[in-house]
Amino acid sequence: MGAESRTSKSIKNARVALFYYFAQLVLGLFSRKAFFDHLGSEILGLNTTASNLLGFLSLAELGVSTSVSYFLYRPLYDGDRQKLIKLVSLQGWIYRRVAWAIIGCSVVLLFFFPRIFGKSPLPLVYAYATYGVLLFGALLGYFVNYKQIILFADQKGYKVQEYTQGLTILKTIIQILGITYTPWPFTFWLVAEALGAVAVAATISWVLRREYPWLKTRVGSGRAYLKEYPEVLKKTGQVFFHKIGTVVLGQSSPLVIYGFTSLTTVALYGNYIVIVSKVAALIGTVFTSTGAAIGNLVAGGDRDRIVRVFWELYDSRLCMATAALLCLFHLTNPFINVWLGAGYCLANPFLLLYIILTSISMTRSTVDSYLSAYGLFRDVWAPLAESVLNVGCSVALGFLWGLNGIIIGIIISQVCIIGLWKPFFLFRSGFGLPPSGFFFRSALRYAVSALLFVLSSFVFSFLSLGSVTTLGSWFKSAVIVGLLSVVMSAAAYAVFPGFVDFVCRIKSLVRNRDGRN
Repeated sequence: MGAESRTSKSIKNARVALFYYFAQLVLGLFSRKAFFDHLGSEILGLNTTASNLLGFLSLAELGVSTSVSYFLYRPLYDGDRQKLIKLVSLQGWIYRRVAWAIIGCSVVLLFFFPRIFGKSPLPLVYAYATYGVLLFGALLGYFVNYKQIILFADQKGYKVQEYTQGLTILKTIIQILGITYTPWPFTFWLVAEALGAVAVAATISWVLRREYPWLKTRVGSGRAYLKEYPEVLKKTGQVFFHKIGTVVLGQSSPLVIYGFTSLTTVALYGNYIVIVSKVAALIGTVFTSTGAAIGNLVAGGDRDRIVRVFWELYDSRLCMATAALLCLFHLTNPFINVWLGAGYCLANPFLLLYIILTSISMTRSTVDSYLSAYGLFRDVWAPLAESVLNVGCSVALGFLWGLNGIIIGIIISQVCIIGLWKPFFLFRSGFGLPPSGFFFRSALRYAVSALLFVLSSFVFSFLSLGSVTTLGSWFKSAVIVGLLSVVMSAAAYAVFPGFVDFVCRIKSLVRNRDGRN
């Protein structure tokens, strides 16, 4: 498979993802507003907390999907259908056992709900019902949806996203109408959530039958396939420890915040998660399926090309993230003020810290994708150290500075492991190159980004964004801030040579496509 084919597939995935991104962005804002107005911040905080509890149990997944994806790249590259069937069947066999383990852990967890949600004024049945519906949706992923892994490993994720995202949008619209106009909004939301999960699972199965009619999995033979491919289990064991760091980072923060504050504060914190994650997702859609493309590229073994593409992706993502983060810092609180009201805003120091944290998550994906493509998961100490730093620093600094201290604690763990160790490990053990080259080049890039951030703060101080009170005035400010942020970030084009290569690649692809048309 050539580079042109990899790029073409990536663009197809990005185009579909971008379309549904904007559709879900608009609907998500209306949905959260309706949730606040008709169900209240307590139920929204309860939903977030229940999701985090289930997220912790996803540790039982052990990173099987990540491990199996790594082993799928080579047979996809070679067109070995029999090996693909065996590997996907092995994943299904493991997933069935994981699902039963999650069910067992959930039953035990339910006995602790009176203590966990003791501070909430809501009836305890709300917590049980919410968790039950979320658990049902997660279990469908283990029993039914697991085979979609081959679509994403083959860079065909857009074929299932076209349908499932459409169903998700329809479900969201129905939920908005239901919680707004029915006399039993919470029950309606739960039922729609469960039916939506069933519809998505059925659609994924239909797409798989159409795209891979030969993919007849034999889950019952999983034990035999495990003996045939023992390296899958070995790699899964390594990935498990990395899952610990991911789950602790993603799921512990709201729980720690709830421990120090209340469900209402968790809901307010969730507003920022929603907004910032949507913008981060916009950056992610541009690079949709690059993980699979990288896996295919690494399977080819051309190191010079592998490293060149790394800097293309790294620089282009960093340049786009810089512009996005500038907009987020200056526009988030004014937007929440217009969207929900001033009482739902958190202070600017928190926002600045959260932007710093987001900058790490926005720019880490390139390194993570290459580590996965090389199968470099043996640094099992790293996620454990990250988890200890994360929870330890968050709790300790939370006692001192509350919410801001918790975010600082997360930043410390991310800088040490994600910012320093991961690139070092990739360059030394993956590329076989001195890591000093990465740190020198990345330090220059971050210095430029920091300078742009300082300059933008000075320029935007004349816009009086704090006085924005209407949607129209916010849109006007957003246009100005957006254009200036893009112009400022474009100045980094000269010092981000990988971004130059990335733009040239896209131009070349467009010219070739126009020539064929």
